[in-house]
Amino acid sequence: MFGLSRYPYLGVVVPKAVLPGRRSGSLRGWCLGSMAVFQSGLLVLTTPLASLAPRLAPILTSAARLVNHTLYVHLQPGMSLEGPAQPQSSPVQATFEVLDFIAHLYAGANFHRHLDVRILLTNIQTKSAFLPPLPSSVQNLAHPPEVVLTDFQTLDGSKLLPELLQPYAERVEHLSEFLVDIKPSLTFDVIPLLDPYGPAGSDPSLEFLVVSEETYRGGMAANRFRLENDLEELALYQIQLVKDESHEQHEEEKVSSSNARQRLLGKLLRPPNKRPELPSGLYVIGLTGISGSGKSSIAQRLKGLGAFVIDSDHLGHRAYAPSGPAYQPVVEAFGTDILHKDGIINRKILGSRVFGNKKQMKILTDIVWPVIAKLAREEMDLAVAEGKDVCVIDAAMLLEAGWQNMVHEVWTVVIPETEAVRRIVERDGLSEAAAQSRLQSQMSGQQLVDQSHVVLSTLWEPHVTQLQVEKAWNLLQKRIAKTPQAHD
Repeated sequence: MFGLSRYPYLGVVVPKAVLPGRRSGSLRGWCLGSMAVFQSGLLVLTTPLASLAPRLAPILTSAARLVNHTLYVHLQPGMSLEGPAQPQSSPVQATFEVLDFIAHLYAGANFHRHLDVRILLTNIQTKSAFLPPLPSSVQNLAHPPEVVLTDFQTLDGSKLLPELLQPYAERVEHLSEFLVDIKPSLTFDVIPLLDPYGPAGSDPSLEFLVVSEETYRGGMAANRFRLENDLEELALYQIQLVKDESHEQHEEEKVSSSNARQRLLGKLLRPPNKRPELPSGLYVIGLTGISGSGKSSIAQRLKGLGAFVIDSDHLGHRAYAPSGPAYQPVVEAFGTDILHKDGIINRKILGSRVFGNKKQMKILTDIVWPVIAKLAREEMDLAVAEGKDVCVIDAAMLLEAGWQNMVHEVWTVVIPETEAVRRIVERDGLSEAAAQSRLQSQMSGQQLVDQSHVVLSTLWEPHVTQLQVEKAWNLLQKRIAKTPQAHD
């Protein structure tokens, strides 16, 4: 029901009348493969206003890709779209926060000139001792919406921390082992779902479906699909989810694999590297992550806990400086037209020369990366001189440059790519397309995690990130205490 992979900021529902002759099972693929195909749409905003404001620009951009004329907006912060109950509209008080948000929304809509944005005010009410509360009413719209959009994001198709998902084969093996243990005589099949319904939507021999309170609506959708295909409805048996009594504030209340993945953050996932060639008594962490992941903020938190931080970007500036070790080789390779009038390398011109050109990029990195690595080793000696026992190399291109060979552990900071795009757009003033292009030139989060010892995430509030870093730091201290090199 919700198409989230192509339009990550929106859930999408298309009224059946718009898709004559199409089965609901093909709805998702249809709407995701189309661009600005609807004349009108209704956007329901359910996120609390404080959290919604920074997400508004990408939400409107996503909506503009689907709707090409009239976009109605219904403001309903706090509305729940989870569970089997039909969501109900409720009054929203016209506070200054609401009024400011409405103004902010109209200002943002100005970037999408083809859209006629109209905010519905039926449920926006003012507090007044003289005016009676407005009666609820049905709003007759001049252009009935062909598509309904919402900012509600399900985890369907975009599991939290997907880089830490247990491989499918392992999950099947554990499930099969569990089923055999509890009842050896049980006959079962484990079938991967390749469409929204699987056997529930097509197997005529099925009689009932076991669902949870979360998946009840999916069971109802499967029954609708069966009826459309002349199959009998399935009896739905709903079970209650087991509550996780020890869940943290930012975790799900139920026992879930999402919580298990969150608890892996900060923990050691594989044995550290032995690096006898590194300075004695110094334990080196390589910190990396995609652009926008919050890697630098993690580095500063580690610095606050006592780590010596080496910023590879700063080393890069030193390498490119007129007196730096990479200056002359870069000028000889790319010509004097990459220089400012004062002789300093114009990194924008140099970047435009190599970006998207693998051959030119390799020429540049073959010059610069070894130089930065040498400077980093000099910084390690400085860390030892200052009496530090932990050194962190903050480097976005750590693995691409091969610098994992000079660290004991690789720590990776992960966030969803959609969140990274939002942060890059907000931080650097780039377009979404430019932000996505930047990410495509880097390793993916999954590729980084596959080579990492510790994974962190800045997806939640700052205090959650701080607790996560402190956990990783404390576990690191225990590992260092057991490392012979730490006592040399």
